[in-house]
Amino acid sequence: MQSALVLPVLALIRQAFDSAIPHRNVGALVRIGAAIILLRALGSVVALGLRSHVLHTIKGAVADLRRDLIARVYGLSREYFGHADLSVLQTRIVQDSERVDNLSNTLFSGMLPAAFSAVVLLIVLLALNWRLLLLGGAVLPLLWISARFSGWFVKRQVFTFQRAFEGFSRGVHFAVRQIDLTRMKAFEAEEMERQQRHIGDLRTTGHRMAMSYAVHGQVQRTLMGITGILILIVGGAAIARGTMTLGSFVAFYVAAGMLNGFVDTLMTGIPDLLAGNESLVTLHRLVTEGAPEPYQGQQSIDFDGTIEFRDVWFGYGEEPVLRGVNLLLRTGANVALVGPNGAGKSTLMHLLLGFYRPGKGQLLASGVPYDEVAMRLVRRAIGVVPQHPAFFAGTVFENIAYGSPEATLEEVAAAAHVALADEVVATLPKGYETEIGEGGALLSGGEGQRLAIARALLGRPRILILDEPTNHLDVSAIERLMRRLVEWPDRPTLVVVSHDPKVVDYANEVYRLHGGQLVPEDRHARAAAPAP
Repeated sequence: MQSALVLPVLALIRQAFDSAIPHRNVGALVRIGAAIILLRALGSVVALGLRSHVLHTIKGAVADLRRDLIARVYGLSREYFGHADLSVLQTRIVQDSERVDNLSNTLFSGMLPAAFSAVVLLIVLLALNWRLLLLGGAVLPLLWISARFSGWFVKRQVFTFQRAFEGFSRGVHFAVRQIDLTRMKAFEAEEMERQQRHIGDLRTTGHRMAMSYAVHGQVQRTLMGITGILILIVGGAAIARGTMTLGSFVAFYVAAGMLNGFVDTLMTGIPDLLAGNESLVTLHRLVTEGAPEPYQGQQSIDFDGTIEFRDVWFGYGEEPVLRGVNLLLRTGANVALVGPNGAGKSTLMHLLLGFYRPGKGQLLASGVPYDEVAMRLVRRAIGVVPQHPAFFAGTVFENIAYGSPEATLEEVAAAAHVALADEVVATLPKGYETEIGEGGALLSGGEGQRLAIARALLGRPRILILDEPTNHLDVSAIERLMRRLVEWPDRPTLVVVSHDPKVVDYANEVYRLHGGQLVPEDRHARAAAPAP
């Protein structure tokens, strides 16, 4: 419809020059002008309606793309994140999805309407004077050749710029996240020099890319300008010979000018098209590469906290870390895992959480193999406190309540009491509304550990895993914490990974990892053994 509105405008222009002006009919000329204005206004309304519809569609599609990319990230295995450059991953998701947005806007709001209008105008020009149209078409091969060459050059510069941007993003990410390391090593000057190299690369590649856009556009406009001059010369000669009326020539020239504008829109949109295509290739690689999570089961179970390892073997390479591990974690059990560093205790926990799949053997949750259960539901029933808990910039309340958005202040305070975190909160200036900084930078190690335990307890887990929970706690705090955990109502299955004998003493079952094998310890023999 937008394209068809061009036709009556050209007919009115032809009538004005062939009839109204030669006959000095001012009234007819005014009516023709008013009609053209109304048609242009109607065209603007149609264009705005089209623009609104296209934007609604594009923004919805890009939002779906971004959602699917984030979903893909959550669906990738822990092994993938162990090897991935997370700053580059973030840049690709954010920047490349934005470039796809720009591509979509250019294609559907600019290039597609221009293509429709160009087709209509070509038909009009053919009807007005096919000889002049043929003359203009003689430039098309030059346009196509130049577009191919400059398009290849633009694509190359776009690729180089995108890689330079990833390097810059990686550098900024490192500078922000590792600022303490840089200062401790007094390495600021050297780090600034490295960042300057990234900035210099970004500047150089950005300049080249922008110039490739400019060269591409200027070449296309120059060729189209030459076409317009040729039409003016040949058309003027036709009027002089009497083979073409002035109205027909003006209508043809106006239509050719409009066609030139639409072709210019198509040609200048090519760089955005190429940049967006590079981003689509990058995002396609993201969603098709990388190992997915090892378990894809969907069965919902009534998980009671029972986990079983059956003859589990696992290794990160050819040499196995775990060899034929058998372990049954019963509901309400109090288990301690001990062993030297590197024995495989953390690996055992990662297998329990379904982060890795064993090379041999299997794991079961409440008697159902991990391959069948929905691991998300199982993990939701497991509270985990790693050695180095993760925190984000926010308040104490927000960090404890993460993963339990419906939690009330009373519930958070109750979990904090069991974890001894209420003692920390009592010393803070705004209590639970105190900001703790990015990564918990404003907390000590012991304070962070208590908050992490409170967060794990808040969801009333069926299993609670504590990995070296007392690294930053004194003897008194250790005893009070373990006593509260053991005496907690509806106490979950408790799995403690620790070297601390005071913590291990609270366990009913103790297993030692040695040489990749899990060996139960005799509690009575352990109690009778002399202190080292």
